[in-house]
Amino acid sequence: MKQTTSGGLLPLLKKHYLLIGGALFFVIGTVIRFLLRDLPSGDSTLFLVPWYHEIQDGGGLQYLGHQVGDYNILYQTLIALFTYLPLQPLHAYKLFSCCFDVLLALLTAWIVYRVSEQRPELCALAAFTMIYLSPIVCINSAWWAQCDAIYTFFGLAALYLLSKKQDLTAFLLYGVSMTFKLQAIFLMPVMLFVVFCRKKRHLFYVLLIPAVMVILSSAGLAAGRRITDVFSIYLNQTSSYHAVALNYPSVWGLLSDTGHLINYFSGHEAVSAEQLYDFIKYPAILITGAALAVLMLLWLKKKAVIDLKSILMMAFLLCYTCVIFLPSMHERYGYVYEILALIIAFFNRRTISLVIIMYCVTLITYIHFLSDNYFVPISILSVINIVIYILYIRWIHQALFPKNNDSQPPEMSRFQLHEHLTAV
Repeated sequence: MKQTTSGGLLPLLKKHYLLIGGALFFVIGTVIRFLLRDLPSGDSTLFLVPWYHEIQDGGGLQYLGHQVGDYNILYQTLIALFTYLPLQPLHAYKLFSCCFDVLLALLTAWIVYRVSEQRPELCALAAFTMIYLSPIVCINSAWWAQCDAIYTFFGLAALYLLSKKQDLTAFLLYGVSMTFKLQAIFLMPVMLFVVFCRKKRHLFYVLLIPAVMVILSSAGLAAGRRITDVFSIYLNQTSSYHAVALNYPSVWGLLSDTGHLINYFSGHEAVSAEQLYDFIKYPAILITGAALAVLMLLWLKKKAVIDLKSILMMAFLLCYTCVIFLPSMHERYGYVYEILALIIAFFNRRTISLVIIMYCVTLITYIHFLSDNYFVPISILSVINIVIYILYIRWIHQALFPKNNDSQPPEMSRFQLHEHLTAV
């Protein structure tokens, strides 16, 4: 009897090992999030929970005519809806974000399945596991109660649909991403670059973004908010902080601990963080724009193939460029390109070491903020991050423009050629 049961169980396990493995890792990740449910963060204590109580005391949805904190109208609407749930405020925030952790992990698994040429099912399971059990993803949603998984999910879905030439739906989803968080703007360059390469109606697609933002803010507009509030909230966010780096190891993180550069040019004996920011702000924005332009012009000149792999790599580099060169970047602003980096590692294996180092650097910055113990100088982390960025530029451009591509049609990537031959 025992032998028969064992004999029947092993084939069943072998047949459904991917499904069983996925379920097991899902349970482990969910348990981790459940254990973190009562752990507060500085942001949840100082901002999120007080905002919840202010909206609750004001009557929930009836209070949407008022600006609470610096979140957009859509997220304020969600907070108002949270007040009607039989949940503690902190649990409501975390539960909503953690639901998108699952969706983001599933979407990442699907994309990895699509780009993997060998054992795609196993690679998809590995991608799901790496995202759902990632310390960065877990901490962001289940401890910090942030919403980075939400806008990243919609942004990543937009990139995937863009690769399928479903541009209209892609920009609609990108509009949803932008409505949730301003940092989705880091994906704007690649969205516009792709439609430009396809010679599409750029203005039409650009106008879709604010249209979606207004529609998704309709509850606040119905409560008395102005349409301009939808956008002015983001505009105000850009001037909320006056520091060259906010715990993100950017190029300007090299200067965050000192004022030596401005001292040299101005002759001042001491420079405050705000003075340094005022000195760096506009040159940094110009440098960022120039760096983005150089990358995109290079891709145009070399006639880069626009397929799923190349869009993911381009999106990664453009997002990384924005965050590493712009001033006032927080440690969480690299969330999108960190997810993209993990996907890229599945079809560009030489970047695996870079992903590991990148995630370690980000994890250190997370611990810095959450523990209020800055045990590694931001300048040192900045040097490491800059080296990673330079290596990524080199290795990704080698992948985008392989030297041996003369043997295949220029309009097809190796991945596209494989799909074409399979179809034939």
